[in-house]
Amino acid sequence: MRSWFPNLGSYSGFSNRLNQLSEAFRSLTSSLFEDFLPEDCHINQSLLDSMPIIACSGKRFGKVAKDLTDKGYCSKKSLCYFGVKLHALAFRRDKTIPFPEEIQITRASVNDLTVFKEA
Repeated sequence: MRSWFPNLGSYSGFSNRLNQLSEAFRSLTSSLFEDFLPEDCHINQSLLDSMPIIACSGKRFGKVAKDLTDKGYCSKKSLCYFGVKLHALAFRRDKTIPFPEEIQITRASVNDLTVFKEA
């Protein structure tokens, strides 16, 4: 199908452009979280959780995003993996899911509690 899209850029070029937009995405999500904050949020009570984003099993050595990924362990799934971790800090709400306050992606080996101590 390359003949259908002769001027299509390379995948590495696309990745580079996407990485340059990371701060724009951070500003956009921060603005959305502030503008659409529900009234039933307990602003003085936050919940913290994380989930693994697995690039490959822990038996292999990752070849994707080597500067961002590393080896980690997910105790909930009893699983060693190579990848990143998505951390979410959210405001507690009564009888419904929490509303996100901040979301971060870190290396898989980073502990949940150390992520938001900087903030």
